[in-house]
Amino acid sequence: MVETEVECCKIISEEVEDAVVLEGSPNLGLIGNIIGWLLVEELNMKQVGHISSKYFPPLAVLYNGLAIHPFRIYSTEGIVLFLSDFLIPPTVTYDMANVMTDWMERNNSKELITLNSTIVRQKTNGVAGAANSKESLERLKELEVPILPFGNVSGLSGSLLTKTATRNIPASCLFAEVLNQYPDPRAAASVVNVLNRMMDIDVNAEPLIKEAEEIEARLKELAKHVQGEPESPIYM
Repeated sequence: MVETEVECCKIISEEVEDAVVLEGSPNLGLIGNIIGWLLVEELNMKQVGHISSKYFPPLAVLYNGLAIHPFRIYSTEGIVLFLSDFLIPPTVTYDMANVMTDWMERNNSKELITLNSTIVRQKTNGVAGAANSKESLERLKELEVPILPFGNVSGLSGSLLTKTATRNIPASCLFAEVLNQYPDPRAAASVVNVLNRMMDIDVNAEPLIKEAEEIEARLKELAKHVQGEPESPIYM
């Protein structure tokens, strides 16, 4: 294990050179987190490290009954995944982006793909993209990914896009369409389909579609139940 440290964050991990780096952390719709867990399962990724900070929330994640670090690093052939199970505090984001970029530069990472979301009024289950260079932007266009022309990229995704640009590390951000802050496996599945084309992998997004159908069925039943309730009496 090798340590990479900045002011308030430390990466403790194995070295994984010449890999494509993915970043998945909770955001609106939990897109990055949902996709991250799917990749771990579908690609049989191995945990190779974690990130620690005294500013992280006091938290352990249970996985099959085992307590694991809340911000972990996974790897499989040619791919590294930074996966967080908590919202990165804004006070930590700057240092987090720095320590991750330091790690990528030292390991000669090929590129970064960060996963995010954008709120829309009506969903088309589409995926938009942004990048930190003209070359990365052209690649998205060649894959027929619509470009998000204006707006802000907040949180860790935004910081990583700008930090990697200063180190000449190609980076892209994929945005799923979401209606609100609630978990959206169907939107996450749309991003997985784009990732398959970008990285020439074959991750099955069907588990996310099934999960979305189950959520939608429960919401429909809940709506029927609420609509069928008698109006509450008004007391004077």
